[in-house]
Amino acid sequence: MAEQTLPNINKNICVLCGLCVDECPENVLALNHNDLIFENPQACTYCGTCEEVCSEGAVRLEYEIRWA
Repeated sequence: MAEQTLPNINKNICVLCGLCVDECPENVLALNHNDLIFENPQACTYCGTCEEVCSEGAVRLEYEIRWA
């Protein structure tokens, strides 16, 4: 089984505003006891919405370039 890629969350700069939680179309993220967590990671489609709405730049999607 291939390892699933999830967005990276820099918890040092995340202000726990909840925008990524509110805007995620798959309900992947959640705020839990002053922490941002992947509550439903298997549903992540890597759409980039969380990265787009994060005003602090705390959420980043990484992409791997492969040459064919």
